[in-house]
Amino acid sequence: MNRKITRRSFTKAGAAATLGLTAVQAARAAGAGERVRLGVIGTANRGGQLIRAFLPHKDMEIVALCDVCHSTLAAAAKRFDGKPDTYADFRKLIDRKDVDAVVVATPDHWHAIQTIAACDAGKDVYVEKPLSITIHEGRRMVEAARRNKRVVQVGTHRRSGNMYAEAAELVASGGIGHVTVCRAYHRSNMTPAGIGREKPSDPPADLDWDMWPRPRPARP
Repeated sequence: MNRKITRRSFTKAGAAATLGLTAVQAARAAGAGERVRLGVIGTANRGGQLIRAFLPHKDMEIVALCDVCHSTLAAAAKRFDGKPDTYADFRKLIDRKDVDAVVVATPDHWHAIQTIAACDAGKDVYVEKPLSITIHEGRRMVEAARRNKRVVQVGTHRRSGNMYAEAAELVASGGIGHVTVCRAYHRSNMTPAGIGREKPSDPPADLDWDMWPRPRPARP
């Protein structure tokens, strides 16, 4: 079985099956340009990892970067010789008509607002886990994706990686016998420093504090 899937084929199949596109709309998607113009919101730890993951794919181009920490943003742009445009305000990135899709790798409390704004602007979205802070916000995100007929993927790779699908199939088929107990471990702690091992320090001096907070999580 050929397990290789491109972003474009995922977009066409997922849009048609999940969001119920008409035949005309699906045909329009099939005829779209093959090079996806990507904007990344949040370029630090996880955002930086995602940028590295995207780079080998020649059918995409990172054209815009956004972060509230100016030094972090500058470091990310330097990886591309300063070619992508940079923003401290994610709204300016989302407003760009030439951006096809947006990566949301910001702190959790921004996921809902940025995903909904991107969908409303006609962008497809890859948003990091967790999807949202509250169930109410999550439902509004789903509604925005469906209302705008956008493709939105949440970065929970353990739901989409081949190895996990194969493991689930092996257990379900009885390939390893009748399973009654399962224990899971995660041994990585981002060596060598590890999470929580950094010494207390002042916050970044070049952080745009006006763009850091957001309204309280929305609840019905």
